[in-house]
Amino acid sequence: MGGDRFERVAAAVAGVPFMSPDQGRIVGDHVRRTAARDVLELGTAHGVGAAYLAAGLEDPAAGRVTTVDFAAAVYEPGPEAVLERAGVRDRVEIVRAYSSYTWWLKEQVAARSDAAGNVTPGYDFVYLDGAKHFTIDGLAVVLVEKLLRPGGWLLMDDLDWRYADDPGRDATDGIVHRSLSEAELREPHLRAVFDLIVAQHESFTELRVQDEYWGWARKAPGEPRRYSLETSRPLDALVLGAARKAKRRVRARVRAVRAARAVRAR
Repeated sequence: MGGDRFERVAAAVAGVPFMSPDQGRIVGDHVRRTAARDVLELGTAHGVGAAYLAAGLEDPAAGRVTTVDFAAAVYEPGPEAVLERAGVRDRVEIVRAYSSYTWWLKEQVAARSDAAGNVTPGYDFVYLDGAKHFTIDGLAVVLVEKLLRPGGWLLMDDLDWRYADDPGRDATDGIVHRSLSEAELREPHLRAVFDLIVAQHESFTELRVQDEYWGWARKAPGEPRRYSLETSRPLDALVLGAARKAKRRVRARVRAVRAARAVRAR
């Protein structure tokens, strides 16, 4: 995205979770480079991601970002304030609906389907950074494929995030759910979604894993399947990141063991 535009957004959202300036530049540049007009974000939170996506629109008058979160999502600062501060509020539609964005996606697919079951797609780029839950996001990517125009991209964040690394987080951010099993706590849900659903879908034929936490998939039915691994960080940063991830897992395991001992001691 344009340097001045990026700097303005970066300054406006400084200190607000959850997207870093480096990540913001990557997604904003992708929107600009691919001339995406209709952009969808699943998982709004504070609205930082939506701000960077909106800043990447080459023609703000013709382009639009729609960002969707579940109905009870409450963040401070809220996305309205963050987007206003970033100067992109008029380019973003904020949707808080239903218990999760999957039902909203279902409504979009239904509205765009004809009597024969053909779906008219409506998005050029979809950024998924929401529940990080296999059941929710596994269905979400199936519905996203229907809404994504040929040549459009899906980007999934936090491929290797695990619930065991953040035991204080509710499994689906307030959505009613069954208790997670040990396997569901230990294994990265989005990695499974990417590997077992997206990468095996016949429409997603260009696949890329970036820095081990971002999964890119281009909808290009009929093209030869391609899968690549990329890094945008120096090697020492990757090593340091892996070490920190291992340390978080050890700490989470220690907390789990202590909690189990406390229960047995009662």
